[in-house]
Amino acid sequence: MDRRQMTFKEVFNEDQEEEMIEELLEIIKKEKNISSLSETLGISEFEILGMVHDLIQNGKNIIVKQYDDGFHLLNKGDIVDSKTAQYSFETDEANEFKFVAISDTRLGSKSQQLAILNDIYRKAQEMGIHNVILCGNISAGLKPITDTESNFIDSTQAQIDYIVANYPKYDGIKTYFITGKEDSKHLSVNNINIGKRIADQRDDMIYLGEDICDINIDRIKMQVMSSRLGKTYTISYRPQQTIDAYRSEDKPDILLYGGLLQMEKFKHRDVNCISIPSVCATDKEMKTKRYSNTIGAWYVTVEADPQGKLKEIHAIDSPYYVTNKNDYKGTSIKVDSSPRKAIDMDNASIETALKVYNYVRNGMSIDTFMSKFHISYKELSGLLHIWEYCGKQVEIVSNGNEMFFKKNVLKKATYSKASMDDLTCTELLVVSDTHFGNIHNQLHLLNDLYREAYNRGITTVLHVGDMTDGNYPNRPENPRLQFLHGFDEQIGYVSEMYPYVDGMTTYYILGSHDETHYKNGQATVDRWLMKERPDMKFLGQDKGEITINKVKYVLDHPGGGSAQSLSYKPQKRIEILESHMKPKVLLIGHYHKSYHFLYRNIQCIQVPALCGKTQFQQKQGLINSVGGYFLKVWSDKKGNIQYMEPEEISYKEKDLWKETGKDKAKVKKLTIDKGIY
Repeated sequence: MDRRQMTFKEVFNEDQEEEMIEELLEIIKKEKNISSLSETLGISEFEILGMVHDLIQNGKNIIVKQYDDGFHLLNKGDIVDSKTAQYSFETDEANEFKFVAISDTRLGSKSQQLAILNDIYRKAQEMGIHNVILCGNISAGLKPITDTESNFIDSTQAQIDYIVANYPKYDGIKTYFITGKEDSKHLSVNNINIGKRIADQRDDMIYLGEDICDINIDRIKMQVMSSRLGKTYTISYRPQQTIDAYRSEDKPDILLYGGLLQMEKFKHRDVNCISIPSVCATDKEMKTKRYSNTIGAWYVTVEADPQGKLKEIHAIDSPYYVTNKNDYKGTSIKVDSSPRKAIDMDNASIETALKVYNYVRNGMSIDTFMSKFHISYKELSGLLHIWEYCGKQVEIVSNGNEMFFKKNVLKKATYSKASMDDLTCTELLVVSDTHFGNIHNQLHLLNDLYREAYNRGITTVLHVGDMTDGNYPNRPENPRLQFLHGFDEQIGYVSEMYPYVDGMTTYYILGSHDETHYKNGQATVDRWLMKERPDMKFLGQDKGEITINKVKYVLDHPGGGSAQSLSYKPQKRIEILESHMKPKVLLIGHYHKSYHFLYRNIQCIQVPALCGKTQFQQKQGLINSVGGYFLKVWSDKKGNIQYMEPEEISYKEKDLWKETGKDKAKVKKLTIDKGIY
């Protein structure tokens, strides 16, 4: 009987059927016409389609398309849902959901930082946090054969095994993760969805999908994303671009943005954006592409109102300044650990080499070893090369008569950042650009911030310039836009109306608007104000410094125009700083924008204004953020910041009073504890 006239099961037994399926999957890794497959495999086209149907039902991502010459097949490996994945969490009894946000662990890379990753999980456990969200690139991905510097594990299966064996596992903590650009290389090259394979073997790790996942926390929308686009010089550009592309109905309340190796937090179009840093040291690709790389994590608390909508979001950043270049050495690579199992020395693989490595002992004779495994000196040299590649330190030493192994077992890298309870916590209020005298100044909001600072026990306030609206005789429209004119009226108003809280000191610098009083009449704001208000301390014109608990803060009020990208101007300010001149915290006024990021190990905040949008800003199409910042800074004995919570207080249009000058008596001075000055 002709073979092709028999049914599939008549021709093949179960073992042969399995071999046939494997052969089919291998052949159609490249697109194939079904008629040619029928010729190659010796079975009918319908039976091939039947096999394909069963494979699709069992999770294989096989594409079937019909063209003029018949059906074509393509094996894309593991199923990847093209739709945006969805996941839901619930808040706890306090209407809160707490999680740690990390990204780019890149395990399998020589730049991985498994010790830091473990420390992040330990801190989460200490804080009672049970959820970790990983925003892509859990693995190092695949590198071209010419790249011998980046990875210590190159194959897809070996990276899966390594992650399953070594990724942190802590009681009560679950890891929810998406895959990113690096992870996708396993799919494009080997048709393996590494995220799904890892989750299948670790019940504490939940795979949320490729690149992006929408998460619902009660009625709060949060999107987790890993960027496939290249990193740009301007740090805020990619996240802003993403948010600008949202339709109004698609906007999440919170956006966690991974893959960009940066740490920033800002609000744009009512979206709370947090860029997630890496947990991987700077690798070859980052250096080649001149990518800045920030390492750390965010500890986030999302608070819902009684209706389940977003009330507040508190995010503590935790940077790591020092990495271990040998972190990957000393960690285990999973191999079959069957005792004294026969080893196939003809199979030149990493797994074989590591099995052999387990037999090596300090002082073992080279001749004994070679005799046991029947290998030549060249093969021994090859084993030594693979062991070095995998981070195993083995040397050959001689006593003059005989050669022996010297096995240097490296200790696993460890990292232990101090807990918050063991650090000094400093709480501050930061404000800027009050522009007293302008018809849009918002004294009632400044009062609101000082009142809240008093309730929190804060005793130090930093004001980053442009306290007054100044005097611009070259601007004919200026008198119409002010309800206080000239030095006497504006400084008198500050002296009389600026909030006073007994025991609270305001440290301030002067900005370009304040300086106009000196330029036009050599009237010095600082001298007069300090006479009238001893609770207000002058730090400088345009720039000032203050050290609190050994942490150096610089207050900076630059000049010049604004930029559309939030980070562009502060990046330029930071880049001109020489290393020995860098502060720990840089506070920038003038731009009336709200933005926080970590750059060159400097915690930088653009401080919003306490003045409504002016005619000038309206004409120029500029953003005008209104609010202030409460800062919590946890520092060690040397003044290094280990954690910081930049809490932005943002006011909406409905909170602002219009043209306050028309009824300046409407706002009363805030005085607490009957301070006298």
